[in-house]
Amino acid sequence: MRPLSKEDYESGLDEYDPEYRVFPKIAERITAGGELTKQDMLRILKWKLGRVKDSNSETVSDEHLKQINNAVNSACKLDCGADSLEALDRIPGIGLATATAILTICYPEKYTILDLRVLEILEEGTRPSADDWTASTYMKEFLPKVRQQQALWACSLRNADRALWGLSASSRIAQVIDASIGPLKIN
Repeated sequence: MRPLSKEDYESGLDEYDPEYRVFPKIAERITAGGELTKQDMLRILKWKLGRVKDSNSETVSDEHLKQINNAVNSACKLDCGADSLEALDRIPGIGLATATAILTICYPEKYTILDLRVLEILEEGTRPSADDWTASTYMKEFLPKVRQQQALWACSLRNADRALWGLSASSRIAQVIDASIGPLKIN
C-alpha cells in the first residue's frame, strides 16, 4: 500500500461526510454563479441513493450535466422551482426525490428533500410514496409543510428537514424495539 497523505485523509473525510464538508462549498459556488461538476453530481447521488452505479455515468454525461446546470441555475429564479424540478426529473437516473436533493444542496434555504421519512411525519404516520408527488405538489404542499415546522422550531430549513427525518427514524427504532419485546404476558 502506498503511503497515504494528508490530502488523502481530507479526501476520505469529504467522501464520508459530504453534507457538512463538501455541500456547503457547492452551495457557495452555485450561488456565486458556478456549476455542478461530475464529481459533485456523483457525490450527491451517492449521498441520496446510498450508492453510485455504472449507469450513473449516463446521468453525468456532458449533455446531461449541461441540462442539470441549466435547471439548477434557473431554480434560484422566482417561480421557477417546479420547472427546474421537472427538468431534473427528466434526466435518466434522477427522479423527483433526487431532484429535490440536488436543489437542496445548491440552495439549502430555499429547497428541502422530498423523503419518505419526512412524508411519514408530515402525513401523520401514513406511509405515503414519493411517487405520489409531482414538482408542483412538492412546491405547493410539501415545501410549505416543512417551512411551517421551520418557523415553529425557529431553525434552518435544512435542520427542520433533518429533524423530521430523525423523528421518523426514531419512531421506526421504537417499533422494532417494541416488536422485539413482544406482547406482555400476565400470569
